[in-house]
Amino acid sequence: MTNELLNEWKKEKIVEDGDIVLAGVSGGADSVCLLLMLEQLQKKTDFLLEAVHVEHGIRGEESRKDAAFVKNLCKDHGIRCHIFSVEVPVFAEKHGLGLEEAARILRYDCYKKAAESVKKEFPEKKIRLALAHHAEDNAETVLFQMVRGSGLDGLCGMSRRRDEGIYELIRPLLAQPREEIEAFLRECGQSYCTDETNLDTEYSRNRIRHQVLPELKQINGQAVAHINQSAALLQEMRDFLNEEAEHIREMYVVEKSDGIQLYPGVWEECHEVVQREVLHKAIGQVAGSKKDITRKHIESVRDLYFSQVGRYVELPYQVLAERNYHGILLRKDTEKKGENVAFSREIPKESLQKVFEGEALELEVPGGRVAFRGLTPDGEIGEIDKKSYTKWLNYDKIKVGLQIRTRTAGDYLTVDDRGHTKKLKEYFINEKVPKEMRDTMLLLTEDSHVIWAVGQRISADYKIDENTKKILEVHFFGGNYHESKEY
Repeated sequence: MTNELLNEWKKEKIVEDGDIVLAGVSGGADSVCLLLMLEQLQKKTDFLLEAVHVEHGIRGEESRKDAAFVKNLCKDHGIRCHIFSVEVPVFAEKHGLGLEEAARILRYDCYKKAAESVKKEFPEKKIRLALAHHAEDNAETVLFQMVRGSGLDGLCGMSRRRDEGIYELIRPLLAQPREEIEAFLRECGQSYCTDETNLDTEYSRNRIRHQVLPELKQINGQAVAHINQSAALLQEMRDFLNEEAEHIREMYVVEKSDGIQLYPGVWEECHEVVQREVLHKAIGQVAGSKKDITRKHIESVRDLYFSQVGRYVELPYQVLAERNYHGILLRKDTEKKGENVAFSREIPKESLQKVFEGEALELEVPGGRVAFRGLTPDGEIGEIDKKSYTKWLNYDKIKVGLQIRTRTAGDYLTVDDRGHTKKLKEYFINEKVPKEMRDTMLLLTEDSHVIWAVGQRISADYKIDENTKKILEVHFFGGNYHESKEY
C-alpha cells in the first residue's frame, strides 16, 4: 500500500511543504503505521513531523509502558515526541462522564496544548494534527451513530480533514482497512502495543468492532467498504444541504442582541429537510453546542411556529424557543425562576396638584425617569402631538392619585369613547406586545384602571377634550425611554 497511498496523499495535498504535522501516536498498530508512513512521506514533501502521546491513567503500569514504547520509537526515528499524562477516571467521575467520552475530551485537550506549544515556536507555520482512524473505525462510528438515533452529521461518519482553528485535523488512513495496516507493519518488522481495553466488549464501540462488524462481514465481505461508501455519499448530500440551509439563513435568520430571530420564510419558503438543518444550526449557535440537540428538540421548534404567540419550548443548554409575532425567537433563558420583577410607586393626588402650582415632580423608575408637568388649556385645544413616551392626560378625571407599577391581576383599560373596557392581557395580545416585555412594562394606573401602558396609547377615559380644565403632562425619559412619534 505504501507508494500508492503516499502518491495519493501528495496528490490531494493532505500535507504540504512547510507544514508541521503532529501525529497522534498511542503505540497501537494504527498510529505506529501512520507515524512510519508520514516519515516516508517526508521524502516526497518537505514538512516537520512530531508525535503526541497521551497517557490516560486508566491501565496503570501497562499505560506507562505504552508511553515508554512511543518515546523510544520516536527517539529511534529522530522524531520529537510530546507526552502528556492525564487522569481519565478522576475527570470522568467529576464530570459525570463515561471513560470513553472523558478520554476523548482530555486527549483532544492535550492535542490542542501541543499545537499551541508548537505554534509559539513556529508562528508562521501551518499545523496539521494527523490521527490514525481507519476504515473499520469509520464504519464503527457510522453504526454507533445510527443505533443512537443520530442525524445526518453523525451518519456521515468521520471527516477526512477538518479545520479546528489552531490546527487542521487530518485522517490520512481513513480509507485503509485494518488488515492492510497490519500487513504494512509485518513487512516493516515493526512491533506495536496492544491496549487490552480495546478487547473489552463492555464498551459500546468494542461490541460493534468485535461482534457486530464480523457478523456484517459474514453477510457481505465488503461490508466495511460499503458502509464507508455510503457515508461518503451522505457527506456529499450534507454539503449540498448546508449550502441550501445557508441560503435560507441569509434571508430569514437574523442575529439580534437577545438571541436569534427566525422569520416565517424558514417555514413557508423551504423544504422541511432544510428547515431542520436551519433550526439545528440556529439552536446550536445559541446553545454553544449541537451535541445534545436531537430531532425531538428540532421538531418541537418546528411545531411551535404553528402555535399561539407567547407559547415557548425549553431546549438543552437553557435555550428557550418563543413564538412571537415575527416567527420564532431562540434565546438563552437567563431569567431566574421566581425572580420578582414587580415594581410599584404611589403618587398621591396632593403631589400631583403641586405641579399646577409650579413645583417640579420628577421620579426615578426602572429604565429611566418620569417627569410631571401641569398645563392649563388656553383657548381651543389643537391636534395633540402623538409621542411614545409623552402623554397629556385629563387631570380632572383623576380621583385619588396615580401609581407607576408593573401589571397585576385585574388590570384593564377603556378602549373607546363609549366606555368599553378590555383586560390588559387581551390588550397586550391584540397590540402584539412581546411576551417577554409584558411583566416589566411600566403602567400608569389609578387602582386597576390602566391609564397608560408606557410606550402604548392611553385609556380613552383619560383623554383630554374641549371640557378639560387641567392637563397633566407625563414624560418618561432617559435609559430605555427614547422619544419617537406614534402613528
